[in-house]
Amino acid sequence: MSELSNRQMIVRTVFQIMTVKVLLKICFAKDVIPANFVFGDSLVDAGNNNYIASLSKANFVPNGIDFGGPTGRFTNGRTIVDIIGQELGLPGFTPPYLAPTARGPAVLQGINYASGGGGILNHTGNIFGGRINFDAQLDNFENTRQDIISTIGVSATLELLQSSLFSVTMGSNDFINNYFTPIVSAEEQKLVPPQVFVASMIARFKLQLTRLYSLGARKIIVVNVGPIGCIPYERDLNPTAGTSCASRPNQLAQLFNTELRNLIKELTTSLKGSIFVYADVYRIVDDMIQNYRAYGFDSGSFACCFIAGSFGGLIPCGPSSKVCLDRSKYVFWDPFHPSDAANVIIAKRLLDGDSNDVFPINIRQLANV
Repeated sequence: MSELSNRQMIVRTVFQIMTVKVLLKICFAKDVIPANFVFGDSLVDAGNNNYIASLSKANFVPNGIDFGGPTGRFTNGRTIVDIIGQELGLPGFTPPYLAPTARGPAVLQGINYASGGGGILNHTGNIFGGRINFDAQLDNFENTRQDIISTIGVSATLELLQSSLFSVTMGSNDFINNYFTPIVSAEEQKLVPPQVFVASMIARFKLQLTRLYSLGARKIIVVNVGPIGCIPYERDLNPTAGTSCASRPNQLAQLFNTELRNLIKELTTSLKGSIFVYADVYRIVDDMIQNYRAYGFDSGSFACCFIAGSFGGLIPCGPSSKVCLDRSKYVFWDPFHPSDAANVIIAKRLLDGDSNDVFPINIRQLANV
């Protein structure tokens, strides 16, 4: 037998051993979900945009300053899904789909498909060039699903997926970097009423979430759109609002969220065996911003990583930005994204909150169903 054949056999044997170890861990772990599959935008991107030609990137300092260095996460530390995974006892952080580490037995414990600039609608985020919108993320998951089937077979794959957690954090970019894009979207806003735009988002989202179900997902957390009118970027774009949040972006977010909640109820009823959970991040973040001192923050409106603007929201965080000394005292890390400290609060309320925060059950309850 040739040396190459011996090497191939060794590699195959090691892969099989690792796969069996992962499966045994899945089978015998108590109160631990077998896998975590993440879809979304820059709020939960773990580094996929590092591997594509995009203007939406975070793989440079000072991002990750409290994570040991930049990884492609758009915050100073962990994302919401990172924290939820830790709380649920998952080993390590769910790897980004495009990373070399997202191969082999690792896929059995979940993959992160999220992409900064991504949205529900396929033309969302055009200004960034490369980004992976939800349809393309679902294509990538379909590839992963096929890899898992090739490894453990159809029956075991379906069982794995039915027990796993799936989360979708989408919609913010469809407003911020589509309908409300400065100058570029002025004509669209004149021609397309807000209700029509939101209806197009919901219609597309329904098809996408139904496709996710058809691919085997059963425990699906859908995160609504937060109070985007309160992010430093929108505050600086709307100076007439003074120290208040920009009202129009928030009104559209609430319009979308109302329709989304109805959609989640409809899907749970119509898709047999599914449990769709509506995560009201709008309510949680709005509460945090309005009562920031009660949560231990010094600022609920200014970006910790900033260059220009009354709220530090005019220019994205980068190597030339100034950074606040104590990141734990700021709700916002940069013009668009929450800090690690804010993400901890959001994650813990989604994990253990009541039906006002997460409906009809919280994430910890969903994991144990």
